Amino acid sequence: MSREREFLEYVLSSMLAMIGQSIYILADTYFVAKGLGANGLAALNLAIPIYNFINGVGLMIGIGGATRFIISRTVGDAERSRRIYTTAAISGVLAGLCFSLLGLFFVDPLTVLLGAKAETYEMTKIYLRMVLLFAPAFISNSIFSAFVKNDGGPKLAMLGMIAGSVFNTIFDYIFIFPMGLGIFGAVLATVFSPVMGILVLLLHLIRKKSSFYPVKRGYRFEELRRMLSLGVSSLISEITTGIVMIVFNIIILRLAGNAGVAAYGVLANIILVVIAVYNGIAQGSQPLFGRFFASHDTEKLHLTYRDALIAVGLASAVFYVATMGFPAQITALFNHENNAEMQRLAVEGFRLYFTSCVFLGFNLLTIMYFVSTARDKQAQILSLLRGIVLVLPFLLLFSALFGMTGVWIAMPAAEIVVTGIGIRMLRGKERKAA
Repeated sequence: MSREREFLEYVLSSMLAMIGQSIYILADTYFVAKGLGANGLAALNLAIPIYNFINGVGLMIGIGGATRFIISRTVGDAERSRRIYTTAAISGVLAGLCFSLLGLFFVDPLTVLLGAKAETYEMTKIYLRMVLLFAPAFISNSIFSAFVKNDGGPKLAMLGMIAGSVFNTIFDYIFIFPMGLGIFGAVLATVFSPVMGILVLLLHLIRKKSSFYPVKRGYRFEELRRMLSLGVSSLISEITTGIVMIVFNIIILRLAGNAGVAAYGVLANIILVVIAVYNGIAQGSQPLFGRFFASHDTEKLHLTYRDALIAVGLASAVFYVATMGFPAQITALFNHENNAEMQRLAVEGFRLYFTSCVFLGFNLLTIMYFVSTARDKQAQILSLLRGIVLVLPFLLLFSALFGMTGVWIAMPAAEIVVTGIGIRMLRGKERKAA
């Protein structure tokens, strides 16, 4: 298979998989908005940061481990590649159980910490508890998917994500409307989605196409340290996204009340789809980046990065047309109560917040490029800068100066600055494969 065809197969499969994953949240947003109104939407938005934290742990172990796996496999070290998988799988389960303990014993103070008020408290608590209890499934699904993709199974990884998404969408409707389960029905559909994904991914092992499997005495703390070093930028991105959402919610509550939080909820959930596409391009390119880096094929490595940048540009053009041309129509899909204030705030937000698109895509791709070429420090710096170091000061400053307009422009300002820093970093020398 030519490099170009392989790139298209990996990237398209990964993009569809990531879009499918983002539908977990979008389906909840649509059906919760229709069935439970603005308070339900606000409760969902308050709970989403915890999902970001759990997803971040899964991505950190999965992407870090899969990057180490593809490098080891490329240089012919099959035994080490299996130790890497064993370490990743066990670490993922242990991390998930820690989140489950939070759901069992600490969900009440966590609900308060996230800013839930009397009218949203109970719904936020229900959503949080279920997501935390099923954290082992979310994390294991992310890890398994990353390894299957790097083991030559991008289409199966895509099917796993889509299966979970379809299940979530269908049962969101069934649980919320015919069965009348409310927010519990929405989260019940969501938490069973990664279970469906894992069942599909198991076909990779059943068909004996896998070059990885757990091995006895395969757990290595040194391998864990290395994969976490490579994958921590993914964790930083997800955790800081959650922290930023919490701060956004607090500031918006003060400036515009629940209508503002609901408006931000619409934007935050649409940006999930945008990020899913960019992450699809980045994660689809990652196995190729890792393989060409391990085999010291600099020309193919750089050509693949160039092709990924072109894909980011094309996706950004589509996003700009949609969000700048049809913000009112997109908002109306989630505004079933015809809340005029929510509609006004969301439409204004779309036209400012989404100017960050092309810069966001460039930054996510460049971070993954650094991860795949063992430049973990650069990846971590960019992740911290775009995740929290720049956006929070911009948010606090601009919201104080310009109100809700300042809230909407904080993210684009941060992404533009990070793009400039990322371009300078790209001129540095690449490390050798470890």
